[in-house]
Amino acid sequence: MFYRSNTGPFWNVLKYNSEITCLRAIASKRLHHLLACSFVSACLSFVAGSAGATTILGMDIDKLTADAEFIFEGEVVLTETRQDSNSRIISTYVTFNVVDVMKGDYDAASIELKFMGGVFDGRIMQVSGLKIPQLGEQGIYFVESTSRDLINPLLGWSQGHFIIIVDDGERRISTADEKPVTEVQGVSGIPVAIKKPPALIQGGGDAAAGVTTESSLILIRRALSVDEFKARIQDLMEN
Repeated sequence: MFYRSNTGPFWNVLKYNSEITCLRAIASKRLHHLLACSFVSACLSFVAGSAGATTILGMDIDKLTADAEFIFEGEVVLTETRQDSNSRIISTYVTFNVVDVMKGDYDAASIELKFMGGVFDGRIMQVSGLKIPQLGEQGIYFVESTSRDLINPLLGWSQGHFIIIVDDGERRISTADEKPVTEVQGVSGIPVAIKKPPALIQGGGDAAAGVTTESSLILIRRALSVDEFKARIQDLMEN
């Protein structure tokens, strides 16, 4: 009968190798967790200029219209929050009925857009300045990309997010933070010498340059109708 004691150099080597393998597995698991946490922190640090505020690069309405891959009028019919099993990042998936395509090659009846943040299993992840469209919301949306994985799929964040408000039977346009939009004018014709350079703006409320707003929703009757707003965006696309 062959017998080997659990002592001696051979056993010590086996024991040492097992311990190393175990430590490597633990280290790998911890590294994966740290990388996931670091990714979340980096994302949140990227969008959060300071506590309670998000700053992003301001755009003008001409560039917003030109750079958007897809512009559409839609209505939110479904929201679903999910958590990535690897990164642990929580995201909200918003499904829109596509009412009207203003720009882009898209013929489906609905579209799903992914926004970082939301509530999942009692845990909350929130990106300051990012407004997730709510169930029942109607609006006009300037989508940066329909295929890339972005923190906010709307170009310029609040700059590409317009809400439709029904006032006395008339459908009118407001910004994402419910400031009535009274005019849309292109600024590309302004000479570079006197044109204001792009500046950092608040991601959750500021409108693009060329979009004139009122300060309160009380003045919604002064806002452009949906058809007037669309006509101005169409003019920008053609000129």
